[in-house]
Amino acid sequence: MPVLDLNDQKAVERYNEFMRQSPYGHITQDLNWAKVKNNWEPLDVYLEDEQGEIKAAMSILLTDTKTGKKFAYASKGPVVDFEDLDTFDALVAEAVEALDGRAYVLRMDPEIDYSDEFNDVLQARGYVTRNRNVADEGMHATIQPRLNMVLDLKQFPDAKETLDIYPSKKKNKLRRPFRDGVEVTSGNTEVELEKFFKTYETMAHRHEITYRPMEYFQRMQAAFDAETMQIFVAEREGDLLATGIAMKYGKKIWYMYAGSMDGNVYYAPYAIQCKMIQWALDSDIELYDMGGIEQASNEDSLYKFKREFVRADPFEYIGEIDKVLDQAAYDELVTD
Repeated sequence: MPVLDLNDQKAVERYNEFMRQSPYGHITQDLNWAKVKNNWEPLDVYLEDEQGEIKAAMSILLTDTKTGKKFAYASKGPVVDFEDLDTFDALVAEAVEALDGRAYVLRMDPEIDYSDEFNDVLQARGYVTRNRNVADEGMHATIQPRLNMVLDLKQFPDAKETLDIYPSKKKNKLRRPFRDGVEVTSGNTEVELEKFFKTYETMAHRHEITYRPMEYFQRMQAAFDAETMQIFVAEREGDLLATGIAMKYGKKIWYMYAGSMDGNVYYAPYAIQCKMIQWALDSDIELYDMGGIEQASNEDSLYKFKREFVRADPFEYIGEIDKVLDQAAYDELVTD
């Protein structure tokens, strides 16, 4: 059974190479993501083609539940061509065998566009899907938001600078923080991380929301080098204003976390976005993902901000694809 042996260095390197080269890869399917989520148990399965090359893979993280059965989650996975659902089914079957009855569900949420037809096909193949049927519960009805604001940079093949993407009126607005003296730097050192966490914690207190501890981001920084992870810092006259963390993986840069100080920040979050988009352009990246929204309406503050940079409609993903392994536990823990 093709379960990755994490003690086999050559096997790990081969698996990592597949994940990082696949057009279907995502950073939360990378083996290093398990180092960030170190309180979860990793399980990694794959399929080979006739030449012995990896053709599909899935990195799974497991955690305990009150039922005694584990929750198995392949975040943004699996890494497979969803045009080939037979291979997808075969990969899921390998994962189920490797789980060996320990989990009540295998949950997957690949970044595949939603369609009624695809949803129906998945259900006909025995999967439970959670997407539009739970939309009334908001963006947190699923683990990952289903509606994402994504800037498709392929639509701007001649763009060399961020402002090349936007019309004159928008350019003037995006220049504003820089005219006001905001400067943005980036790096992946302890210095940038400390500045990020200060703004992140401040913003969480301001909005009275929970936030991750510093140790979480330290593990993230240890897991991913500066080629993959960059921390952007906006300052003015020596004063810290705002920060953001972006991750580059495959064909996409993903804007993951942000923070800002109290008071006047001189539109520094806009300057952060400009610099992140510039990183994508400089890296010949196809997609810049600003992350999830509640709804495509100006009543949603996330949408209103992200709409400044992404004029296209949000990407709507298929949502969660569940392979139910213990129906009683699933009925107890999962509600539609």
